[in-house]
Amino acid sequence: MGNKKEIYYQYFEKKIKPVVYDLEVSRCKLIKKTFLSSLIFFIVGCFFAYLFILVLLSGKFNPLFFPVLLFLMYTFIIKGIINFITAGKVYNNTFVEKVLPLFLVPVANFKAWPKNHNTDNILDSHLFHNFDERDDKRSYFGFYNRTNIIISETELTMPVKGDVKPQLFNGTIIQLELEKSINNHVIMFSKNEKKYNNYRQFNPNIDEFNRYLYVFAKNEDCINFINNDFWQVIKKIAAAYSAKSFSLSYKDNVVLIALKQKCPMPFGFLFKSLMSAKTYDEIIERFIVIYDLIDLLNKD
Repeated sequence: MGNKKEIYYQYFEKKIKPVVYDLEVSRCKLIKKTFLSSLIFFIVGCFFAYLFILVLLSGKFNPLFFPVLLFLMYTFIIKGIINFITAGKVYNNTFVEKVLPLFLVPVANFKAWPKNHNTDNILDSHLFHNFDERDDKRSYFGFYNRTNIIISETELTMPVKGDVKPQLFNGTIIQLELEKSINNHVIMFSKNEKKYNNYRQFNPNIDEFNRYLYVFAKNEDCINFINNDFWQVIKKIAAAYSAKSFSLSYKDNVVLIALKQKCPMPFGFLFKSLMSAKTYDEIIERFIVIYDLIDLLNKD
């Protein structure tokens, strides 16, 4: 397939841009409303700061009046800042719910997928110890280059007693079901992750790779896919998803990638126009890096 980013850009101009116009109008209104309310809070906060300075310069210490002025000053100033944070979160939720699905169609034709599906593959990957519960926030299924793709925003909890269970994993899990298979099980962990297997460790002849990742395999067969091209794609995946850690399992014909993240799905930025294709580069890149990995692994 040709330039994938150009395919997304063309689809945006033809199909998405007319749809997001109303959302763009709402975004501009939200900025104006938030700016006005925050400005009012800042002005009131500055007024109380002015009163505080006047009282301070007068030399008349009042143990009751001073704390009240300080409290009012900080409350209104902080409220002015929080207004923008709150508006940004509201906009982010709208962005993910209404704009992100518009980018599912190009290339792989992603569709909503049943949540908590294919849990057996996660267990079979050996990337995690046993977990108690799986909670998918979103899950999508697509097909590209003879490969089934499932992308899930997932949370796994630890199997411990109690109503509140510690979080084992929070982030994105990408599952690829390839056409061809390897007679092996290869596992990779970034070096800030714990190792969960008894396989033999291998060190590819790639210095940068070995600085960041451990590689384990059930046997020595079919591990030649780990080369510099593979490493470059893996780096792009971790960067595109802003991953705090990276894990990968390649068993038979199934590749499963687990990326721990603070914010699993891409979020919109309140001050970026929805009418510009470049605004969506972060979303587009998260799809393209998956396609790049599939193209590499399916290469004859």
